Amino acid sequence: MKKVCVIANAGKNKAEEIAEQVSSFFCQRGIESSIFFEDFSEQVSYCRELTEGAECAVVLGGDGTLIRAAGRLAAQKIPVIGINIGNLGFLTGAEYGAAEPALEALVSGDYRIEERMMLEVSVGDRVFDTALNDAVITRSGFSRIIGVSIFVNGKPVCTYRGDGVIIATPTGSTGYNLSAGGPVVVPTTELILITPICPHSLSARGILVSGEDEVRLVVQEGKKTQDEEAFVTVDGQNAKKLAAEDQVVIRRSKEKAYFIQLNDHSFFDVLHKKLGGKE
Repeated sequence: MKKVCVIANAGKNKAEEIAEQVSSFFCQRGIESSIFFEDFSEQVSYCRELTEGAECAVVLGGDGTLIRAAGRLAAQKIPVIGINIGNLGFLTGAEYGAAEPALEALVSGDYRIEERMMLEVSVGDRVFDTALNDAVITRSGFSRIIGVSIFVNGKPVCTYRGDGVIIATPTGSTGYNLSAGGPVVVPTTELILITPICPHSLSARGILVSGEDEVRLVVQEGKKTQDEEAFVTVDGQNAKKLAAEDQVVIRRSKEKAYFIQLNDHSFFDVLHKKLGGKE
């Protein structure tokens, strides 16, 4: 390994200090490293000079920081590993307290690279964004519910009435989807999760479809329609207003994200620990 990019969430406590420690770790082993401080208050792109030639990126933050970094680096096929200095850290490869053994394993090559599917999100006939985590349609008004009709491969499936709908990747299954009562899915599978948010029905249930399927969502006109019935938000970052009858089409993206997983690190171990299992 010759070059590593360190990406740190500037909003996290001691992010600068930790980033310098990680960079120093690599420098002591003759590995070039560059540091980028992520500021979530700005829409910025990583400088190519920092990432060009990097064999991997070490991301300091929580799941949100890791998702953002992995999505942005997908086109360059740069794999990422997360060191959790945030809260839950479902997707990160190690906790900060165990960072040094994780980095030693990285340097020694004791890891594997996992490919993760992403979703292409189109509004109307234009591609809007690419999601690694999820695309979420939510209501825009106060104390109102919205109707969202679901079509899979052009066939009508159901209409959810409530606060909205989450369309998640397997990687995103432990995010908003989990909070909304959706299933947890092994992140390397190729599925699309459709989960209603606070549905106004006792019979409403989530749906899993193949990664080969195309999901189309149509915002229904409300009883008191307005210019903006809803919003579509991609990975909690990029949002667009939707009017009644607007359509959002979601299909598997041609791009993939790349995650580094240490060989002693199992998704099921993390699942057991994070969801309340005993050590």
